[in-house]
Amino acid sequence: MKNFKLLLIVVILVVVAVVLQKMQAPQQKADPLIGQNLIAAGVIDQTKELQIKTAQGNIELKNTDNTWRLPGMNNMRADRNRLEEFFQRLNAAKLGEAVTVNAQKHGDLGVARLASDAPLVGDEVAVIDLKDAHGKELKSVYLGKGRAARSVDGAPGFGNDGQYCRISGSDAVYLLSSFFWIEKNQKNWLSKDLLKIAKNKVSKITWTYPAADKEVFELSRATASEALTLGKLDADQQTKADAADSAAGFFETLNFDDFIATDSPEMHPGLENHVALRVESFDGLKLSMRISSGPVELPGLGKMNLLWLTGEYSGTDPAAKALADELASYSRKFVFALREPRVKSILIKSGNLKEARPKAEDKTASGTVALDKVAASHILIAYKGAERSKAQRSEEEAKKLADELLAKIKKGEDFGKIAEENSDCPSGKSAKGSLGDFGRGVMAKEFEDTSFSLKVGEISGVVKTAFGYHIIRRDK
Repeated sequence: MKNFKLLLIVVILVVVAVVLQKMQAPQQKADPLIGQNLIAAGVIDQTKELQIKTAQGNIELKNTDNTWRLPGMNNMRADRNRLEEFFQRLNAAKLGEAVTVNAQKHGDLGVARLASDAPLVGDEVAVIDLKDAHGKELKSVYLGKGRAARSVDGAPGFGNDGQYCRISGSDAVYLLSSFFWIEKNQKNWLSKDLLKIAKNKVSKITWTYPAADKEVFELSRATASEALTLGKLDADQQTKADAADSAAGFFETLNFDDFIATDSPEMHPGLENHVALRVESFDGLKLSMRISSGPVELPGLGKMNLLWLTGEYSGTDPAAKALADELASYSRKFVFALREPRVKSILIKSGNLKEARPKAEDKTASGTVALDKVAASHILIAYKGAERSKAQRSEEEAKKLADELLAKIKKGEDFGKIAEENSDCPSGKSAKGSLGDFGRGVMAKEFEDTSFSLKVGEISGVVKTAFGYHIIRRDK
């Protein structure tokens, strides 16, 4: 019993001693930066200049008038998506464990501040400088080497378990859990977009082929609601609607794969044999283009078509004026390279844009000539009491809505989209109003007569049938 009491006293004394020792030992404060974002969102919002230094070269981006550009590449526009993704990763990266606060170790870890003209060494080493609109430094991030991985027993493992990093203004080095990848090819920071013109905004396209072919032809239309029509067609021919539509679609997203800086772009040897195009839009923008009529072998790129492009605008829309000015600026410095599939829809001859008119049936009793079939799309606005109608609107409301939709189409709004959003016919939702091919005797007489009387691409007025009010477009 006595021994047990002695043992208990000894245990109590040991516990007291341990507690006193911990109370007397200096308390280490937790590092408040561990677990924080590499760069705070507020800093990114203030950033108007970004400089990235790597062993492979330097990349500089500046935000001017809300547009990011690359001063080192003739001030061309930067790829907005790539830049946003880069900033998102800067913000999402977390500072992991603290490694050291000893500045003498910065060099060994690859996070030392170097002279402005000193080269960085190592594929993974980089310096990211973020500056405000006045060029004042907001933050600098030094990305260093990777820390060699260790196995459970402490022996060297395979690969790395993170990347050293340091924020400017502090000697503290932290470990990012993974490497911060940076696109080091400056060209890949470029926006490849040249222009975007909606198909229904194109009013005229004129082709001029080289002297050897001596062919000049054009697609044109007077209003945005009409289809593009090939000029100088024979009586038995009509414009091939899908080919004309495809040609106009070339300008909806015109982008390049690469560019060549040159003192006289439009006289580039690769454009000696070229097709000249003149494009006009209902917005007043005019484009002049030269496209090599065949692919040209370019060092390191393979076979590409060359494109020279300029623009002009005399209206009052600031965005259109800015685009025209930018294209004119590019025309004095660059010729662009595009892969063959990109230019396929525009490098066409007049023969690609026309087809024979549908054969006619024999004359009817009245002496008129009837076509075998047509294809048409329509927008149906039904009303309460119309045949097969589930609509609750009155006939007057239906007529008013049909007139409003027709006015929108005439102003250039997309027929298919309006059909999809407004038509009471199932074809609106399923096929943007398309009814496909049909012959006589299939549709309501008023609908049939109108469809067969329209030219290809032409849009009718408001037509009433037993089903409601229709807006009809002949497709073929």
